[in-house]
Amino acid sequence: MTTADHVKTTIYGRPVSVDGVPNLYEGTPVVKWTPPEPGIDNLGLHSWDTFNIPGVGEFNVEFDGYVRVVRSEATDCEWAGAEVYTNLIEMKMVAESEELGRITTTLNPDCLSAGQIRTPFDPYAGEGPAAKACRMAVGCLFDMPKLGKTLFNREPVILTIDDVRSIPPAGAPGKGQIYRMLPLYDVQDPDGEPVGYLTSLRFNMGGYLAEEQVR
Repeated sequence: MTTADHVKTTIYGRPVSVDGVPNLYEGTPVVKWTPPEPGIDNLGLHSWDTFNIPGVGEFNVEFDGYVRVVRSEATDCEWAGAEVYTNLIEMKMVAESEELGRITTTLNPDCLSAGQIRTPFDPYAGEGPAAKACRMAVGCLFDMPKLGKTLFNREPVILTIDDVRSIPPAGAPGKGQIYRMLPLYDVQDPDGEPVGYLTSLRFNMGGYLAEEQVR
């Protein structure tokens, strides 16, 4: 059973079906100001995260990996009125930390990590096409071998990208909306006290990857 097939107990947004939706890889054109047909975007992803583990320390960690995002059909054929719904269906990010070991971040299969791309409400917008904003609420698993634990977030990590001029927003920088600290819990003791915190997250959404890079 894949992450996409797993029964979700936590729903962070609108489900998007993957049935009949084509996988898109390197060579797929990205056109500005144009709502695309539905697709599964296989994109590179790079992030810079800060973890605070009480009694252990604070660690700045650099991740590299990929993400697979399924997009719905746009609600309008014109860019101005188009809204697109998204689901993360797979993610794998890897970082090397001297103190925490080889950290692997994947999607929490119990969560539907979902979002949307739409034009923000702006009464002062001028003429011409307006950039959209991308928002994704994500449930993650952080495997930290030297800590001897796999951590997860109960509250979603909110990933945001502003100034979106094409869908997908390949190559765009983004940030995680975290207020001071996001509690992380041990999957072996999910009702216990937090064992760590995610305190900062920045990321860059890369371009389409070749199929062999994802597989």
